[in-house]
Amino acid sequence: MKKRLLATFLSMAMVAGLATGCSTPGSGKDGGASDGEKVFRYATNTLPTTLDPNKGQGMVDNEIQHAITEGLVRNTGGDIQPGIAESWDISDDGLTYTFHLRDDAVWSDGEPVTAANFEYSWKRLVNPETASAYAFIGDCLKNGQAIEKGEMSVDELGVKATDDTTLEVTLEHPTSYFLSLIGSSGEFAPIRQDIVEKYGTDFAATADKNVYCGPFVMTSSENNVWIFEKNENFWDKDSIKLDRCELNYVENADTQLSMYEAGDLDYVQISTAYVPEYKDQAQEYANGNIDFCYINQGSDNPVLANKNFRLALNYALNRNDYNKLANSDTFTPFNGLVFSGLQAKGSTYGEVYDLDSYSYPLDGDQAKAEEYLNAAMQELGIAKASDITVEVVTTDADSSKRIVETLQEQWQNALGINIKIRQVTYADIYGEVLPNHDFEIGYGGWASDYDDPYSYLELFKSDSSYNYSLYKNEEVDALLNASTDEADTDKRMDELNQAEQLILADGAFVPLQSRNIYYMLDEDTTGVVFYYCSLNIDWVYADIQ
Repeated sequence: MKKRLLATFLSMAMVAGLATGCSTPGSGKDGGASDGEKVFRYATNTLPTTLDPNKGQGMVDNEIQHAITEGLVRNTGGDIQPGIAESWDISDDGLTYTFHLRDDAVWSDGEPVTAANFEYSWKRLVNPETASAYAFIGDCLKNGQAIEKGEMSVDELGVKATDDTTLEVTLEHPTSYFLSLIGSSGEFAPIRQDIVEKYGTDFAATADKNVYCGPFVMTSSENNVWIFEKNENFWDKDSIKLDRCELNYVENADTQLSMYEAGDLDYVQISTAYVPEYKDQAQEYANGNIDFCYINQGSDNPVLANKNFRLALNYALNRNDYNKLANSDTFTPFNGLVFSGLQAKGSTYGEVYDLDSYSYPLDGDQAKAEEYLNAAMQELGIAKASDITVEVVTTDADSSKRIVETLQEQWQNALGINIKIRQVTYADIYGEVLPNHDFEIGYGGWASDYDDPYSYLELFKSDSSYNYSLYKNEEVDALLNASTDEADTDKRMDELNQAEQLILADGAFVPLQSRNIYYMLDEDTTGVVFYYCSLNIDWVYADIQ
């Protein structure tokens, strides 16, 4: 499943631009209210792309849906608890899930939440007519991918409401992370067909053009401020402590920080440039984002299709020095693809598999870099390293420029090649440049939507729509395909790790860093959870003392 691209550069992009006309949601350190209300206030530098659950495609989209919708289950920091479904049964082959819905779940207008609401929503998600950018998230459902491609009728999707409180779901293949996925991905939220038909193309365009079944209802979405108020009809309302949440769009990191220090925000992320100054006050978590350079093997530049040249780029890079220069030593230098904190074999992926034993040294290896470069030049008939020129594309954020300038210096000094830099807008790099393979090397990153290595590895599956690098390795494809049908979870994990090792051995990309988020949270605010899959901040069960 594809990752929340709009969130990949979250802390990086915060240093770009100045907020114009931002609204201040409150004042004082009493939760922004003087009447005893409990109000949590925070800001985002990335605008939501939509309020339609089926059409969400960014981290901010998903974090909003996590508050205003309730799925069959709720995933809070990896803890899966009953949601609209109070219980469920799983068939022995892992292909059929039967969810039993609670009879006290209602929408914000008092109508009951039914199994048919889920069936309608999931069919709408994969229906090509919906044009959901995240339709592929339904690939795990029986016939999901075929329906997305227009090869089968939407009525053949593996989801069926057998009565008002029973939903039968059939999967395409055993999916060990299925509950985690539907518990944290807003695309699987129930949707009312009558509301969609009432508003048509304006459905969920504003807060008043929808109904809600989650812990909160959205009461306003005007002027880039989103107001959430406690849903008194929510089935588990007694567990919700906040009266209101206010989310404000503030593009500039300095402005966010000033608002926090003035008491107008209860939470703020700290951009890398300010981490050294605030490190003693800040808290930290790894958010699962892995940053790296795509290498377009289908570009017009023949050196990029050469495995030895790609390996030369990887061995020439001193990732420890790079992190100090590019990121103020705030991230974790990283030489892999799969986030090390994912769950695997009762532990974490990083503890089970020794990445350093099969990847590039974090300090680089000049001798090996030169050896691979010389081999590449001989294969390509290139006489001098200075005859090689490669372009690196990135966003127009100052922080991104600093990153690629650090790469430029290291690669030019270590290999004697020429590195050009091209900067484009954030919207262009993910809307045009990467999807259209209009690049040679592209700085980007990936965040997982579910707690499984496949989420990262399918970036390099030859038939993946997110295979921006146009990478193809039949053995990698075979391992990834086998993993989807493997019932033995430990064996499956080994297959996925083998795929990662092959991708690294091919020099398919240039890993750079594992993202750490530094933040400050008002000392009176408790219960905010941070996660590394699908969403980062989860304030649903927050409380203000």
